[in-house]
Amino acid sequence: MKNTIVRFAAVAALSLAAFSSQASVNTYMAHGSVVAVDAAAQEITVQQNAVTELGWPARTFTYTAAGSNVLKDIAVGQTVDVKFTSTNSFNADARFVTPVSQ
Repeated sequence: MKNTIVRFAAVAALSLAAFSSQASVNTYMAHGSVVAVDAAAQEITVQQNAVTELGWPARTFTYTAAGSNVLKDIAVGQTVDVKFTSTNSFNADARFVTPVSQ
């Protein structure tokens, strides 16, 4: 019985930790011009403004699309807003790429 309670507590703690890490995912915004779109690799490269919340300078950055529809109707040369998540300064997942008028 004691082992069952310990196992249950361990599973509950791990589940809570997993839920907490998912709930704390922050999203960020970048604005810039599309330099390249690679639909096969699900990547978009944007020459973008600085993302001050992350300490990123203005730069050209390649995002991984977080879904097959993220890059739909996006073309080189468009000005876009990119809503993304990131765990470090080298990788980011584009959740939404929205064309904006210039």
